[in-house]
Amino acid sequence: MGRGVGCIITMFSKAQAGKILIVDDDMSLVQLSQLILEDMGYAVRGAVSGTQALVMIAEDMPDLILLDVMMPQMDGLEVCRRIRNLYPSSITYILMYTADDRTETRRNSLDAGADDLITKDIPISDLAAKIEVLLVDLLLGEM
Repeated sequence: MGRGVGCIITMFSKAQAGKILIVDDDMSLVQLSQLILEDMGYAVRGAVSGTQALVMIAEDMPDLILLDVMMPQMDGLEVCRRIRNLYPSSITYILMYTADDRTETRRNSLDAGADDLITKDIPISDLAAKIEVLLVDLLLGEM
């Protein structure tokens, strides 16, 4: 008999199952995503630059990073490369988040070490559902 995502989530504390870092230079998007994901029970932090994200990661490694590709100073691709180089044994899931849906952007993201890429036109409810499934899979060691 299979277990649904809801059943598995109730078996574990979401705070234990999901520490999320949202990295985007758009503070309003960080705050909105943070509110929604915190409402779902996750421990969520936000960063508005690549540099700030790297400092926060050094303090406490998240389970999942939602990382904007296009940011000033240090773009998401460089942040992703640095995370993978600094923490090669980390199983942190890096989900790139961008308005740029070109194949080249997807390829560059994966080459930089990202696990997946989604576009910003995804409804926030779908994004939250995707994150929930990813974190359950991480918790169960299925990734």
